[in-house]
Amino acid sequence: MSDEDKMGVFALDVNDKQSKDNTGLTLVTANGLRYKRVYAGAANAAWFNVTTSDPDIGPELQNAVNSTDLVVIPDGEYTQLTKVVLRSNVTIRANPGKVTLKLTGNEYISFQNYWQEQNLQNVTIDGINWLVASTARVEGSYGPITIDGPSVKNLTVQNCRSVHTSPTANVNWFFLKVQPGKVTDNIVITNNYATGARMGAEFISQRQPVPYLGKDINVTNNRFENCGFGISVAGSFDGVDVSSNYLKDCPTYGIEFAGWLHNARLGNNRFEGRFISLFAGNWENDGDGTISSPGMHVYDNATVGTCTGKWQVRNGYNMFMENNFLTMTGLLDLSGATNNAQFVNNRIVSITENKVIQINDVSNLTFAGNYISNENVNNSWLTIIVNGRTATNNVFYNNIIVKSSGSLIGAGNGATYRFYNNFDRNGALLTL
Repeated sequence: MSDEDKMGVFALDVNDKQSKDNTGLTLVTANGLRYKRVYAGAANAAWFNVTTSDPDIGPELQNAVNSTDLVVIPDGEYTQLTKVVLRSNVTIRANPGKVTLKLTGNEYISFQNYWQEQNLQNVTIDGINWLVASTARVEGSYGPITIDGPSVKNLTVQNCRSVHTSPTANVNWFFLKVQPGKVTDNIVITNNYATGARMGAEFISQRQPVPYLGKDINVTNNRFENCGFGISVAGSFDGVDVSSNYLKDCPTYGIEFAGWLHNARLGNNRFEGRFISLFAGNWENDGDGTISSPGMHVYDNATVGTCTGKWQVRNGYNMFMENNFLTMTGLLDLSGATNNAQFVNNRIVSITENKVIQINDVSNLTFAGNYISNENVNNSWLTIIVNGRTATNNVFYNNIIVKSSGSLIGAGNGATYRFYNNFDRNGALLTL
C-alpha cells in the first residue's frame, strides 16, 4: 500500500467470497479476491481514512467501528460532523489527553445508540476529548455520548474530557435513557471531566412496568464544573454509586437523585463554588428505603471552603447520613417522606441562613453526634426548626450546637421533638 498510515501486510483469504472492502482490514480486488490485514491487537482508525485533515471523520470512524471490536484513534485533533452509531462488543480508545474530536458543525452528538430493539452490551469509550462548539440551536439531554432506548449492559466511559463552548447548543456530555421494559446492568462512568455542559452525566430510567429494571449505575472519580447539573440519576434504578466526584459551580444542582432509587450511595464527593442545591434528593412514591432498610447511604461528602447553596432531601426515606462536612450559605432542608432517616457525626454549618436544619412534615428522624452551627448569622431565628403536624418523634441528642442570636430549636403547627444531652462548643449542657 502506498499510503504510509495504512501500510501493512495483507494475506489472501481464498475461502472468503462475501466480505466487503472496508479499506482498513479487508481489501477486495477487481476480480473479487479478498486480502485480509495481518495484525495483532487494536485496529488503527487511520487504516480506515480517519485523518486530522478530514473535514468529517464521522463516516470513516463509523466504518472502523463497524469493522473491528477494538479501534484506537491516533493522537491529533479531528473534526466530526456526522455522528457514529455504537454497537455491542466494541472498544474505542485513545491516548488520554492526546485525541480531540471537534464538534464544530450542526451536529453535537459524537457517539449514539437509539435502537430499542437491540441490546447494547460490552462497550468501552476510553481517553477521548471533545470540543463542543456546535452551531446547532438546541437545549436538551442529547450530547457527545447519547444512548436512548436499548437495554444496556457493561458500558464503560473513562478518561474522557468534554469542553462545551457553543453559545447555542446547551447539551449534556453524557446521557443514558432506558425506555420502559428495558434494563441496565453495570454502567461505569469514571475519571472523566466536563465543563460548560447542560449536565455532566444524566441517567434516566422511565417509569417501568416492573420496578428497578435499571441496575448498577456507577459514577466515580469524575470532575464536572460549570455544568447546569453535575450528575443526575432519575428513575427506577437499583444499585447507584455516586462517589469520589468533584462538583464545582453547577448553578442548579451538583448532584441530583430523583425518581425511584433503591440501594443508592453518595460518598466522598467534593463540592466547591455555587449551586442552588449541592445535593437534591427528590424521590417519588416508593423511593429508596421502602423495600428494605437501610435506605440511601450518604457519607464522607464535603464542601471545599464555603459553598453557595443548600443540601435538600425530599422523600429520602430510611436515609443514613454520616461523617459529612458541609459549610454552606444554605441549610439542611428535609421534607416529604424522609421518615426514619439518621444523621450521625456530620458537621453542618450555615453562614447566612437564620436556621441550619429545617424539617417539614417528617417524622422519626435521629440527629446524634453532629456539629450544627449558624453562629455568625445576624438576626438568627432558630438553629433548628421542626414544622408540621406529621413532624413527630424527631430526636436530637449528643450534638454540639453553636447558635447565633436566636433560639436553639422550635416547633410549629403541631410538630413534636425530643432534645436532650446536647452541648455547646465548650461542652456545657444546653437547656431549653
